[in-house]
Amino acid sequence: MNFTEFDKRIRKLNTRFLLSFNIFICIILGYAGWYIGNEFSFSIFYLIPVLIVAWYTNRKSGIFISFFAAFTWLIGDLFAGRSYSVSFIPYINAAARAVLFLSFSTLVLAVRKNLYSETKSANEDFLTKISNSRAFFNYTAMEIKRLSRYKKPFTLVYFDVDNFKAINDNYGHNAGDELLVTLARAIRRNIRPTDVVARLGGDEFAVLLIETGPQQARKVLPKLQTKMKEALEQTEISVTFSFGVVTFLKSPISIDDMIKKADDMMYLAKRKGKDMINYFVYR
Repeated sequence: MNFTEFDKRIRKLNTRFLLSFNIFICIILGYAGWYIGNEFSFSIFYLIPVLIVAWYTNRKSGIFISFFAAFTWLIGDLFAGRSYSVSFIPYINAAARAVLFLSFSTLVLAVRKNLYSETKSANEDFLTKISNSRAFFNYTAMEIKRLSRYKKPFTLVYFDVDNFKAINDNYGHNAGDELLVTLARAIRRNIRPTDVVARLGGDEFAVLLIETGPQQARKVLPKLQTKMKEALEQTEISVTFSFGVVTFLKSPISIDDMIKKADDMMYLAKRKGKDMINYFVYR
């Protein structure tokens, strides 16, 4: 098992379970500290449960495990019978450890948030806040692998806004941007959570319908087209779309080849008069 697979499995665990498990680890470390005595330092091991809780749960749990780790270390010291020149020294040490663990937990949380923000930005379209082409290609690559392995079909929907340049020229680029944002939100609301919508550039969008065969696609697309038009009625701009819809029953040669087939279907719809859905089944 590589780190990515391990990370995914940990993220699937319940937050309470993770916290409880790492509380148990701290108790084991406290017992080990008492049992072994002064011969061995367990400081580095206490950072492990603090790290796991801070990375995979939340801020409150990170604070709790930091203080709990310091507390169990203190209890281990007291029961181990260590001698100190002044009686309050172990409590001062415990307070210092709590500050150390809390600082470490805060640092881990900050790194996690920064990493999440950068990952999100790298995979999100700056205007519409849906997936960008990079994220879409990653999702598509996974679907091609699933199709090869499990023979589950998927459908790629490729479309753009008819005469979008004229909309920008007549109403301004701000109105065009607002239209794209409204459109993206409408699509996201009217597809399944497992499906993927992405802006591939300009007014071109793609929707990946997971485990969707040709018959399902013919039922879904007209409804989606209607919802998109209804959402854009508030912009007071008359809008139509040309769709290229390709259902893949076998794996395409490549992602570029897959996109090209859907793109060809879209432009065929435009040549037929626009405001159309053009279907194709890749066998």
